[in-house]
Amino acid sequence: MHTHLVKILWPYVKPHWKKALGALFFAIILAAVKWAQAALVKPVFDKGLSKSGTMEETLMLAGLLMLLMIINFPARFFHFYWIRYIVDKATCQLRSNIYEKIQRLPIAYFNQNKLGVLTSNIINDTQTFSGGFRASMDLIREPLYAIALLGLAFYRDWALTMVIFVVAPLFLIIFSKSGKSVKKNQADVQEELGNLTHNIGEGLSGQKITKAFNLQDYILKRFEGTQNKFFKSLMKTTWVEEMAHPLVELVGGLAFAGIIVFAHYRIQSGATSPGDFVSFVTAMALFMDPIRKLSQANIKLSQADAAEKRISKLLDLPEEVDNGDMEQIAFKDKITVKNLSFSYGNHQVLKNLNLEIKKGQKVALVGLSGSGKSTLINLLLGLYRPELGEIKIDGIPVDRIKLKGLRELFGLVSQDIFLFHDSILENLTLGRDYSMEQIEKAIDVAYARPFIDRLPAKYDTMIGDRGVKLSGGQQQRLTIARAFLQNTDILLFDEATSALDNESERMVQKALDEISKDKTVIAVAHRLSTIQDFDHIYVLSEGELMEHGTHDELMDRGGEYFKLYNLGQK
Repeated sequence: MHTHLVKILWPYVKPHWKKALGALFFAIILAAVKWAQAALVKPVFDKGLSKSGTMEETLMLAGLLMLLMIINFPARFFHFYWIRYIVDKATCQLRSNIYEKIQRLPIAYFNQNKLGVLTSNIINDTQTFSGGFRASMDLIREPLYAIALLGLAFYRDWALTMVIFVVAPLFLIIFSKSGKSVKKNQADVQEELGNLTHNIGEGLSGQKITKAFNLQDYILKRFEGTQNKFFKSLMKTTWVEEMAHPLVELVGGLAFAGIIVFAHYRIQSGATSPGDFVSFVTAMALFMDPIRKLSQANIKLSQADAAEKRISKLLDLPEEVDNGDMEQIAFKDKITVKNLSFSYGNHQVLKNLNLEIKKGQKVALVGLSGSGKSTLINLLLGLYRPELGEIKIDGIPVDRIKLKGLRELFGLVSQDIFLFHDSILENLTLGRDYSMEQIEKAIDVAYARPFIDRLPAKYDTMIGDRGVKLSGGQQQRLTIARAFLQNTDILLFDEATSALDNESERMVQKALDEISKDKTVIAVAHRLSTIQDFDHIYVLSEGELMEHGTHDELMDRGGEYFKLYNLGQK
């Protein structure tokens, strides 16, 4: 019923096969203990509790029961501990695989999908899958219990045992029907849970806007709507789950009632003894526990089926195209953009663009919003691939360079500042090894020392989620220091000062000028006063190159740049 899950789970179990074999060994011991406990009921009833029984026999039986419990203790501990170890370790590995896969997805995927759904894939789907994984272990242990107990029951009274085989098809029907229903409903549960996770993430990250616009009621209403959808989908699955368990018990109860009636006839006719019957009943009572657990395992596996489909869909997504045959190159001459065109869906952003950037030049890209400036930066970084035309670095098409090597050529300072909820030092180094001398120089170049020195913990100061404890200018100066530490050949400034006040912009611009010395700079500029001394300026409009030249040349022409500059001055 769930054989494809076994194929998926096996690679995660394989590294821990010794523990898996150990768990199986102890499962066999546990099954033997259950068998022995039920088997001892007959001599306890016939001798230990009868008038003809002696104290020695009673003590021996009591000792055997104690011995079984002593054996049961380590067997149960090691079996369940190793199962938990394998399951939890495998879940961590699966979660790592998913997270690693997400890191390799193209940037377009993140622009087109809800991040909350991805979060749900990493956390909720893996947890559901983990529940199914644990249930798959039950499919090994519980059948051993059931077989051992059924074997004892058959040995005690084969005729009474046949009643179980009569009702067995009913158990199978319940398992099959409930499993299919849960599998179908669980897909909706996981989808709605992803939407709920996304909704919560939006609500938490947008607190400033929520409070500024008094949107608390609106945000709560959206949350309640999403949560109600999740609740309704959850209740469908819950209905099936909670119906399956009592149905199993009902069928078992009916079978047991039939056994009692049949047993009365068997005892009266002398076909079985009271001791055999009590031992049989004990075996059947214990037998119902693995049947209930198998029913629960079937539900968990059906839920895991739905989660597995979502996980597999994610893991099968195409990754960033990275077919380059060159690990890295050294930038020596120039970047050439030739006949470059690019679209986001049906919206064309760049049209037959041609430009050249020589090593050591400072080049600016200017134009109104939507003219394609930032898109060109994204294409240089390999975040997108050109539809037509090409980008070459020293005559080498960028698609021949491995993405890691390509991106190592560039240092990025963007208007979209991203900082981790970590220390200033960790946000500067990003896990790389730099000497304190290099770090000190970087913060001096970025004019970040004054505000860092004022902080009580200096470099060890925790800056909050996305650097919320710092001002916008301070955040940007940290990213500039970070770019300086990378020591790349080319610096990309993507409207790095657009969101700053005048004083912060002055400090950040000063820092940008400092780190730009002896570097090739490509800057997307919104304030044209900051690029007047640039070597070359390219003016874009609706994805097309309108004109290019130095600041003075473009002003003398009185064209598009002239209009943009005067508009900015006003």
